[in-house]
Amino acid sequence: MKNRSPIIITIITAILATASIQSVTAERSTNQDQLLANAQLSDRQTNQLKSLGVKVAIPSYVPAGFKVASVQVKPCPSGVRRFCPNYAIIYRNPNNSCFAIESTGGGIGDMPSADLERDYPVNNSILGKGAVLKYRKNDRLSGPTLIGTWMGKGPFYRFTGAGSRLFLDTAPPELSNCKDISPQEAVRVWESLRYLP
Repeated sequence: MKNRSPIIITIITAILATASIQSVTAERSTNQDQLLANAQLSDRQTNQLKSLGVKVAIPSYVPAGFKVASVQVKPCPSGVRRFCPNYAIIYRNPNNSCFAIESTGGGIGDMPSADLERDYPVNNSILGKGAVLKYRKNDRLSGPTLIGTWMGKGPFYRFTGAGSRLFLDTAPPELSNCKDISPQEAVRVWESLRYLP
């Protein structure tokens, strides 16, 4: 009789541990599915981003009405790991507003301070602290008015507003001839970034 108790306790412990692992796995899978659904990425786009072989940060919050307009990726040339790989996820809505989340492996610098109107602090749980910068429009600055500071330790990530040139060295049609979202929404998007599972 005394020998059965430790065996029963061991069996019950094993059953509870298995149930706990299954519960955590199911919860993790649900969270990952929800993250991908919130970011509105298709399987093809997700695989495109994963093919870069780096941590990919995607927004877990996208303002209502916005859809992925395009995903651009630029892998590193064979044997090169400097200033690459790069990617941009570009979002646009029917009201002609747009923004992007972009990343690069390096080659970043400080954002210009000339014509800076205001900065909006950002505190992201995976990337740390940064800001969304709002610039005054003038004759010299006809392009972007909202852009995020680069965050992370490599790869580096930022929020990119309407009209901005991407680090991919392109000014895609998806970011041209459209309007910025509000700085508050930009901060909310920026703070929502999580790594692609």
